[in-house]
Amino acid sequence: MNFSENKASTYLAWFGVAAMTAALAVYAYLGFFSRYMGDDYCLLLDVHTGNIFTNSWNKYLFKSNRFSNLFVLGFWELFPNNIAFMPALHVILWALGLYWLLNELNKVFNLKLSLPVALLTAEMLVLFSFFTTPNVFQILYWRPGQVSYLTPIVMFTFTAAWLVNLVRRNKATLPLAFLFGFLAFFIGGLSETLGALHIAILSLAILGVFFFDTSPRRKPAWTLLIALLIGALLALVAMFLAPANEVRINDENGSPSFITVLFRTFEYSFLFLRIAVTTLPLPMLGLLAISSLMTMLLLQDQPSLKMEARVYWLFPLIPILLYGLVCASFAPSAYGQSYPVERVRFPAHVMLTLALALFGVCLGYALSCLRLPSFSRTVAVVLAFTALLYPFWMMRQPLSTYEFRRLFALRWDERERMIYAMKANGERDLVIPGLDGYEGTKELDVRPYFWVNQCAAQVYGVESISAISVEEEDVLNFFSE
Repeated sequence: MNFSENKASTYLAWFGVAAMTAALAVYAYLGFFSRYMGDDYCLLLDVHTGNIFTNSWNKYLFKSNRFSNLFVLGFWELFPNNIAFMPALHVILWALGLYWLLNELNKVFNLKLSLPVALLTAEMLVLFSFFTTPNVFQILYWRPGQVSYLTPIVMFTFTAAWLVNLVRRNKATLPLAFLFGFLAFFIGGLSETLGALHIAILSLAILGVFFFDTSPRRKPAWTLLIALLIGALLALVAMFLAPANEVRINDENGSPSFITVLFRTFEYSFLFLRIAVTTLPLPMLGLLAISSLMTMLLLQDQPSLKMEARVYWLFPLIPILLYGLVCASFAPSAYGQSYPVERVRFPAHVMLTLALALFGVCLGYALSCLRLPSFSRTVAVVLAFTALLYPFWMMRQPLSTYEFRRLFALRWDERERMIYAMKANGERDLVIPGLDGYEGTKELDVRPYFWVNQCAAQVYGVESISAISVEEEDVLNFFSE
């Protein structure tokens, strides 16, 4: 399908870009209040103490099967205060990566998407993914969750855009194939959840090229896609065989059988979709309205537009593919014998957002093929404008956390200055005021032997740290606002 540009759709697209940008700017801005919490201290030790290759190997043996995380964190730690600006950078990079991917697909399939429409689509996918996920804090602002569930998505988006660019220019070579295989291996090593999802997506892409692409692009596409799939499979095998899995998997009743994992995966995926439909009706309707109405307005002016038979197949195919991709992302958790926790469900929310957007495009295409009365365009414009106001309402969710995040960052900074002052005075066993954890993320504990406290003590170079609770009326004795 080709998209034609007209004034109404162009103005609406730019308005939508402004709305989406404003909402995403709020998410990005709140990231500047991020500080180290919980696992961050232990990860800092792994990054700054000794050789990062040795520490990654020891982590793979004794702590976690994710073998790429420390390399990403080590790169971030090259930049001062990276904990504060990395969330904003992720938001910007993900949106830019999606825009690049859409722009490349636009050139390959001659969709004639204008700049504001492509930018609107990219930002829409990012915004609705963040808005619908149950714990955006652990995904965007907490580094262990960020590097395991958001960073690989951002990296894979850029890899996919680069792949389409190379295929379009017929530039696939053997060295590039090895490079793509390594990229898939590295990205897969960040998270088994994303690794399994990437394998499913790549398998579908390879099948799509095999059955539907007869152009000269077929060979370079196959070369790079198969290289990516091999890298992703190797990463998943490496994580599956990691000795550290004994620490992370509940093996009280032994490893589950393949059939058990399969049934759990189907059950968890169905439960996820049922919960999403019942708890997220408004954002789902908003996403469908924006994508369908904008598509309808873009296509309505095309002469002799007829409904293609293959589009009919997309209506049942999209939900089936969505269910399959959710199953792929949930399979590692099913093997680990638990329903995925909130941060682990983020990739599934990304797939849900993408599926709803594609379904809306198909719906808008179907509506544009109907012989509607002349006033339907005016109605569609009004409805699209109303739907594009929704991102401004979505800003309420992140803004509601502003005061807590601001005050937490202020007190965390003052507490760190206090730690350095006590250390300079020769104190080795520190007693400091505690701060509240947030969204399931653990802060320093009153117990100096607690694992977070032990890591924090080593990071600051002292013997022990104990964080005591402070009553609200006494808090200003420790912190000044």
